[in-house]
Amino acid sequence: MPSLLQKLLLGIPLACLASGHCIADSLDSNYKIDVHSHAVPSIWREELVSAGFPVKNGTLYTDGFPVADWTLDSHISTMDSLGVNYSTISVSAPGVFFLKEAQKAKSLARSINLQLHNYTGTHPTRLGALCLLPLPYVDEAVEELKFCLDTLGFVGVGLFTNANGTYLGDKSFDPIFSALDARNASVFVHPASPDCTSVAGGWPIPMTGYPFDTVRAIESMLLTGRRAQYPDIKMIFAHGGGAIPYLASRIAGMASLPWLGGLSVPESLAQLAGYYFDTAASTSAIQLTALKSFVGTDQIVTGTDYPYVPVSQALSGLAAIEGNGNFTTGEMGKINNLNALTIFPRIINALKLN
Repeated sequence: MPSLLQKLLLGIPLACLASGHCIADSLDSNYKIDVHSHAVPSIWREELVSAGFPVKNGTLYTDGFPVADWTLDSHISTMDSLGVNYSTISVSAPGVFFLKEAQKAKSLARSINLQLHNYTGTHPTRLGALCLLPLPYVDEAVEELKFCLDTLGFVGVGLFTNANGTYLGDKSFDPIFSALDARNASVFVHPASPDCTSVAGGWPIPMTGYPFDTVRAIESMLLTGRRAQYPDIKMIFAHGGGAIPYLASRIAGMASLPWLGGLSVPESLAQLAGYYFDTAASTSAIQLTALKSFVGTDQIVTGTDYPYVPVSQALSGLAAIEGNGNFTTGEMGKINNLNALTIFPRIINALKLN
């Protein structure tokens, strides 16, 4: 009889096991899996400072935004205060692509991934790690992906919307998607700064630059045919997909023009909506209504963006999701945990649910 993990890998729905036991019975609908939280290893902070990122009054800034103070203990205690039971941790932008030499990027990514692995080993039922890849160096990235997934047993992989201006749909990234596809691996995509930073007008790039870079990445996946080539890779885009619920029909309509590829509008819309989207900084009634209309409730997952989003905002945001989205208790169970377990079946082993 296949285990629950095997059932997921085979694509059998989560709903029920042969014994009649369901995950919904194992986890309360309020059990929260946070797919969008960050670690800030000291080695990463030190490299950013060495690379010349500004430090003002003792605070390090990337993309015009302060890098949060973080410790492993504070992460766990904040999870407790937020009512979060399990978190996947990743490194935020700019990852390691600020390093201009492949070997240096590879070495730093390896050191960070080993540190993430140590964090999860300390709290195996609370934390899972998402592999940091030394992009845009593709060969090195594939090697690191294999190490994290095959040797360290990470729950998934972290990618960025772009790496030094190379977007996810770029043909050069095909070996990465091939390796992901071969392992049935799942991906969390965090936004990064676009090359043209002047669009931010001097304000922090995460304010609007990040959500619109998510749109660019999803659009890139459509227009280059990357999503059509790898339709089965489960991918989460952060912050409710940025503006993609609002802009999807515009993108699909433009993509149907002959000189832009003449793509089918229904097929394009299906591709654009064929991802998961987290709730980090996306918990207003307007945002959740749009997201629910765009993908339903089977593709929405919980995200806090801790520690970059203040705890007070994360707490009020989590509390607002059910009411602002007009979600039922059953739908909240999907958003809080069931959808995340579908994306990251390795968490099932960590939680001993199989």
